Amino acid sequence: MNFSGRFRLISRAGVSSLFSAFLLSALSVGFTACGSDSNSASDEAPPEYSSAAKSSASVKSSDSGTQTSSESKPTSSASSSKPKSSASSETTSSEEILNEAKNVIKGTCAPTNPIISKGEIGEWKFYREGEGDIFDQILAPFAWAFEGAATTNVQGNGMDKVTIRYPDAGSFAAYLNVDGNDIACESIQVQGIPIVINSCKPNRSTAKAGETITWTVDAESESPITAYTWTSAYGELSGSGTSGSIIANSAMHKQSVSATVAVTNADNSVVKYACDGVSVVDPESVDLILPLGSINDADYGEKVLPTLPDSLFIPAQTATTVQIPAGAKSGCIVGCKPRLGSDYTNTQIFWDSDDPLTSFAYFTPNGCAPGKKYTVTASVTVICVAN
Repeated sequence: MNFSGRFRLISRAGVSSLFSAFLLSALSVGFTACGSDSNSASDEAPPEYSSAAKSSASVKSSDSGTQTSSESKPTSSASSSKPKSSASSETTSSEEILNEAKNVIKGTCAPTNPIISKGEIGEWKFYREGEGDIFDQILAPFAWAFEGAATTNVQGNGMDKVTIRYPDAGSFAAYLNVDGNDIACESIQVQGIPIVINSCKPNRSTAKAGETITWTVDAESESPITAYTWTSAYGELSGSGTSGSIIANSAMHKQSVSATVAVTNADNSVVKYACDGVSVVDPESVDLILPLGSINDADYGEKVLPTLPDSLFIPAQTATTVQIPAGAKSGCIVGCKPRLGSDYTNTQIFWDSDDPLTSFAYFTPNGCAPGKKYTVTASVTVICVAN
């Protein structure tokens, strides 16, 4: 009977007999400790048990130690109490003959840490999909292949976790054939000479639909920077070296639009950086029609303001399109107050401008007239009225 057959027989049909043999062996050891002749206490374990214990060591130890091949081992295996080897050691192939593939084990594979430094060891794991007999995975043949690694191939039965050293920097793929099924693993990024990104700032804090937002990144490295790659979840960017641009549109209304830049140097290090966001508004969309009146009316006293509905206020740090009401006069005056009196000293209002108003209690917006729209951002929640 081959190992697989004996292992299943022990695991599913012969647990009681195995346990009895193990108990007798333990008692024998106990008698020896009590004064029996040590030479007479060297009874061999049952053949089935010895075979299971021998076969469970699926990865041969090297001079520096070896990563154990599987996180899940049967509790009856002699290797279940064996300490795991250091994570700083590299996995080597098992000397055992690979079991026949059955095509029942499927899943994905990825590095446990997707970014490491040059010369370090990366750990790779197999993640099983679906349910099934745990013994199928323990007995399944695993064959790993690596790009850019000191060891390009390792294999063994049940080898669902391996550790591999990477001498050079770069982005490297890995592949796994498990139980006859081919899997392309997620890549690992091995960093070389570091890249430091100091900032990535936009050319404006708010943008109207139709305007261009441009981010500029400040990055440095002792290795020459070779590439800047710009991406955004809000659309395609036109990237040109240290700058990337996107045109704001109406679909971005009231969103903070951001970009990501990936910086690469000549030593194959890559660092991704999330740039500062920009509040976008569509000038044709009206978020709030300003109330008509005077900010000094009793309706807008400091004790009254906290009780008014949210719909009358311009939210803090949110670009908002406001419209002058129909009853206002041409050349109208606008007055603003923070919702909370304690926010007076912290209030800044950006009214169709990247520059804050220095006096926001009363001002005359450019072209103020009924129906006129403005893009407004405030540092705190405020209410503005027109007269």
